[in-house]
Amino acid sequence: MADLAGQVAIITGGGRGLGRAVAEQLASMGAAVVIASRNAPELDEVANAIKRAGGRALGQTADVSDERQVQELVLATERWVGPATILVNNAGMVDPMVPLARSNAALWLRSVAINVGGTYLATRAVLPGMLDRGYGRLVMISSGAAARPSAGWTAYSAGKAAVVQMTRSLALEIEGSGVTACAFNPGYMDTEMQERIRRTPTSDFPRSDEYRAAQQEGKLRDPKEPARAIAYLALPSTLRNGATLEYDDQALQRDVEAAIPG
Repeated sequence: MADLAGQVAIITGGGRGLGRAVAEQLASMGAAVVIASRNAPELDEVANAIKRAGGRALGQTADVSDERQVQELVLATERWVGPATILVNNAGMVDPMVPLARSNAALWLRSVAINVGGTYLATRAVLPGMLDRGYGRLVMISSGAAARPSAGWTAYSAGKAAVVQMTRSLALEIEGSGVTACAFNPGYMDTEMQERIRRTPTSDFPRSDEYRAAQQEGKLRDPKEPARAIAYLALPSTLRNGATLEYDDQALQRDVEAAIPG
């Protein structure tokens, strides 16, 4: 199996769901992982679980929308084990899920600050060093919402579309540098974020019925499955600069299986 020995990964939103699965997957492949979120107890739980399994992990509380905290996250990583060679921009929020005319402006802008601003700040913090060293892997977590408009989801849809275009534009800037950036849509997963969507009334978010049906029909996948795909995208041998990828892409799944057998 491909390995990540010697690699240092920062995973934002790493305390639960997909972020936790990514941290555990990368650690199992030999990377030293730094998991970041605003929830210290969750971080401790994940870091301790990784250590018990023989991996190396550090939990660092950070609000990705705060530039100072993001810079401290990167400095803490460097002090602990060295500069980051992998960044997985996973931190995000789905709220507000309500028609724009009834939305709370502060919450709407908070969503953009985390989903877009947090992706920018974390990338901006690690990118100069990656470029200086001539190597790095940047994986931005996207969503089907980036391309599919949804009533009641103006902030989240705008944010994820922005992340995709940010990634594509960044890829042009770093082409040939040894650093790559790609966007990845993990699709339906069994996470707390999905539970939050299912609890939303259809009067606020009409697609909540679709998400409830997906759960009832067993269509929600374990986050560990897309986590393997993210690990594949973080490999030194994977050159997917500028790509916008989806877990459901069968060609991608074959490449993942070949590199990281399940």
